[in-house]
Amino acid sequence: MIKKAAVINDLSGFGKCSLTATIAVLSVMGIQPCPMPTAVLTNQTGYKNHYCIDLTDELCHYKEMWSLNNESFDGIYSGYIADKRQVDIIFDFINTFRKSNTVVLVDPVMGDNGRLYSAFSNETCKKVCSLARSADIITPNLTELCILTDTDFEKLNSHCESDDFLNRISYVAKGAFSHSEQKIVVTGIKKGKCLYNGVFTKQDCSFVKAECHGGSFSGTGDIFASIVFASVVNGESLVSAVKKAVSFIEKATADTAKEPYDRNDGINFEKFLYQLHN
Repeated sequence: MIKKAAVINDLSGFGKCSLTATIAVLSVMGIQPCPMPTAVLTNQTGYKNHYCIDLTDELCHYKEMWSLNNESFDGIYSGYIADKRQVDIIFDFINTFRKSNTVVLVDPVMGDNGRLYSAFSNETCKKVCSLARSADIITPNLTELCILTDTDFEKLNSHCESDDFLNRISYVAKGAFSHSEQKIVVTGIKKGKCLYNGVFTKQDCSFVKAECHGGSFSGTGDIFASIVFASVVNGESLVSAVKKAVSFIEKATADTAKEPYDRNDGINFEKFLYQLHN
């Protein structure tokens, strides 16, 4: 029987991110995505102009109707939170549908490059951090790891050229564990001309190196987390899942960077989706 995953994120018309990316990735990897949109946007917020329809007041109907329909899920993926009120709704959703074998991944979207995203207040971040503590897997970037652990980003990142930078990140990541079974993937760590993704459990840590093509692109975090999530739901190890995600994004970003691009438009991932087919 095909596996099913509840996917909680926004839907953006342009940007190749959030639900647009996740639905494509999960589908090709043999998992039925069941979207629960937190907001509908004309395009992601990096563009000069955008319009957002907040769906906070509608989210409770998903739990209600899906419960009445006796739905169940092999995985639950939570991404962008459009309103701090959504966190309690998502908590309730997870508690309702989580079983002993349900994989719960939270991508604690809050900021990047040492700064919070414009729509996020400190209060909203506290809510997102509490949600992250309930997950089996979290996929913060370095900024979000620092928020989760109350670490000074600028101080940590000032060591980015030093030999012990990754060791320092490992030390910080150890402070992010909320329970013994939780796993953490720290994404997009910039060191020199390469990117690293840290994979951490209570017992072990490793880094997966990636070539950097171009600059920062919209949607790569969503695509990365979606591949990791789907791989783990399908029974792969976390390290194997991260390596698969890194390889996929390397190819797509390299292809995108061949021609002039607007980073807000995302990456050319569609032509490589077949490589994820199980």
